[in-house]
Amino acid sequence: MRTLPISSAARAARALILPSRMVTICGDQAWSLGVYLAAQMACECEQSLYLCGDNRFDPYAVARCARAQQKSPEEALGRIFVSRAFTAYQLDELIHRLNPESFYGVVIVSGICTTFFDEDVTRNDAARMFYRSLCRLRDLSREGLTLLFTQSEIPKRTQRAYFLTDLCRASDVVMRLEGERSFTLEHRRGRPMTAE
Repeated sequence: MRTLPISSAARAARALILPSRMVTICGDQAWSLGVYLAAQMACECEQSLYLCGDNRFDPYAVARCARAQQKSPEEALGRIFVSRAFTAYQLDELIHRLNPESFYGVVIVSGICTTFFDEDVTRNDAARMFYRSLCRLRDLSREGLTLLFTQSEIPKRTQRAYFLTDLCRASDVVMRLEGERSFTLEHRRGRPMTAE
């Protein structure tokens, strides 16, 4: 585990996005870092798929990022394909429809645990769908898909906190945005970390 200054978080996260890798970013501002990374990649002419499980995708942030880099906001937004899931059932379905042969630079799943934290879904159904989705994502990663997960929300009750714990265990790298001044990088499994 390494602790780094928060000012380098975006650069470090961008360097971690590699084929066949699962990267998890968690903490209060994880969602905004996910949107920024999608915008950054779009400005670099890379397509991404943004599965939104927390309803926090911000097209205005993408447009601001593009303008700051003197790129066309419309072209940048056109390179980000957004699918929103409002329930755990919808997110599970979107994940199972992912095709490893798609030409996305990265698949970003924002609020990956959020829909499974929903108390309207029974604990058994939430656990069944979450682990089914996590297994599918692991398989997609092994087939070459690049995956970035962001999770800002913590569960209201600790009974479902293990979803985030197990997501982090399954990830190759975990980036924890725990403070205002620093973040930590944890190499969990797979290849050595290259983000310095």
